[in-house]
Amino acid sequence: MLDTVARAFAKVIDAKSPWTFNHSEQAAEIAGGVATVLGLDPPTRRNVVRGALLHDIGKLGISNRIFDKAGPLTAEERATISRHPEFTHGILSRVSAFADVAELAGSHHERLDGHGYHRGLTGEHLPLQARIMKIADIYQALSVDRPYRAAMTWDEVQAIIVPDLGTSICEDAFAGLTGYVERGATTPQESARTGFRVA
Repeated sequence: MLDTVARAFAKVIDAKSPWTFNHSEQAAEIAGGVATVLGLDPPTRRNVVRGALLHDIGKLGISNRIFDKAGPLTAEERATISRHPEFTHGILSRVSAFADVAELAGSHHERLDGHGYHRGLTGEHLPLQARIMKIADIYQALSVDRPYRAAMTWDEVQAIIVPDLGTSICEDAFAGLTGYVERGATTPQESARTGFRVA
């Protein structure tokens, strides 16, 4: 039942903008696939998937004029967007059924070196589940068309991620993503075009 509710919320979240169509659902599919590659047990995988489905619920409190803007964002607009993990954490913390995934979902923009947002957590405070959610969110976002750029290939995605391994992005989570992709999973952009699921 909780999975059904989480997927229903994900559809509402993703409907906020045509550029985020299926983002949460695809990020959840990727996160679940990475968790499987890394051998996480079923209850842990389930929490990772639920957290990924709900990680952007905080965006519902931010204007579409910012998210759909074709040009560069102002400093104020970037600051507003950077609050969505904070909003996500606050919303889910208040719902007892999802309290277990509030920390995961609210941590998807944190960095291992503590320079992320919204709380500036360091790697020691970021469990593998949160690191998986982060890599799934990044991969999905880079692999689909956005108003300011075309979808990136896997090679292009790797070129962006690899320099950040160990400082922003977890090497183990990236290894799991690599294994997931190399298994031949449908890319997010292919899924968007065909209507097929990512995995």
